[in-house]
Amino acid sequence: MRIKNNAVNLQGLRPEMVIGLMVANGVYIAHGKDMVITCALDGKHSVTSLHYAGCAVDLRTNYFTKLTAIKVRDEIKERLGIDFDVILESDHLHIEYQPRWKG
Repeated sequence: MRIKNNAVNLQGLRPEMVIGLMVANGVYIAHGKDMVITCALDGKHSVTSLHYAGCAVDLRTNYFTKLTAIKVRDEIKERLGIDFDVILESDHLHIEYQPRWKG
């Protein structure tokens, strides 16, 4: 696991996201790639983005084929469970912690 560059801000990342990154890293390793965090609390996002709350990260996917990126997304989602959203965007994988109410 590595960080793209010094502009990526991990300060304030929620502990749940650290666990999410550890899980995602295991999936990337299983697919023979070094996971690269490209965005966390930095960057420009919508006003309601969970990035600003320390509940979202973006990961590099440009070294995967489309099919492999889909497999990686699905494996991460399965391992993280219902409280995480794992979204394959056009140029990155977005992971966010958004706990579901359990009543």
